[in-house]
Amino acid sequence: MYETVEGEVGLIIDYEAGKSEALIVLQSTMRMIQGLDELDHALLSSINTSLEPVSILNDVQHSSLKVLLKRALRAVPDESLANLEWRTWVGALLVKGKHKLLEKLDAPASDIKDALNELKTDYLAAPNTTAGYEPPKLEDALSALNKIKSARATLPNSKVEFQTDLGNIDIPYVDAEYTVESITSETSYKSFGRGLFKVKSPDMLGNAQWKVKYSGKAIEVKITHEAWLDEYHSRRINISPHDSLDADFEQEVVYDDNQVEVSNNITLTYIHRVVLPPENANLF
Repeated sequence: MYETVEGEVGLIIDYEAGKSEALIVLQSTMRMIQGLDELDHALLSSINTSLEPVSILNDVQHSSLKVLLKRALRAVPDESLANLEWRTWVGALLVKGKHKLLEKLDAPASDIKDALNELKTDYLAAPNTTAGYEPPKLEDALSALNKIKSARATLPNSKVEFQTDLGNIDIPYVDAEYTVESITSETSYKSFGRGLFKVKSPDMLGNAQWKVKYSGKAIEVKITHEAWLDEYHSRRINISPHDSLDADFEQEVVYDDNQVEVSNNITLTYIHRVVLPPENANLF
């Protein structure tokens, strides 16, 4: 079930025609869209944690790559939230919130915190509520912005622009918390996605020896989501047998000169939630 809200955004990438690798451009576009969805999720966190924002593809235009995205919410839990007045308000909030925060993409955390504080009046203006909502936590906004910066880092020779009714924002090429490597070697390939990883053996102390089951195979993965690891190692998150991790991941496969696979490494970069049985029973 999808409930569309007001407001369309555009993502424009001026790639080098005839030179840019299609896989890099399309993967980077996908990761930036994932970052925008995560930013929307942060902006909605005080409203209802079960609201799941998604990007709906409205149009793709060429010359430069221009992707037009409608905002939508999946599995809206309360029918009262689906009325026209609420959809108009939340749509405007998501557009304004992303616009304000993306303008501060390369700013220090204190400036981003100020931008979040400026949104307080918009949260207080929510219709049909007895109490106002709150802007997202700073660390959640920083996590989403870093995902966008990481995706942007894979396109050093392209101009990237975010377009809304409030104006256009140039997405600068800036440092991200985690270095993202471009696909430059004929024998090394990176892909990105989101999946469910069934935990077989957690790493009780570190981050690199998590044993999971994914796509029918038992593998070892590394987790780089430090905030989640801190929660787990401090026992604020519990994992039982047969639980799964809903996570964003990066996968790098390396082949030798004979195109024989020599390594296949998966890193979980962001843990969305722990999925309990029986919800994950039919996924493995």
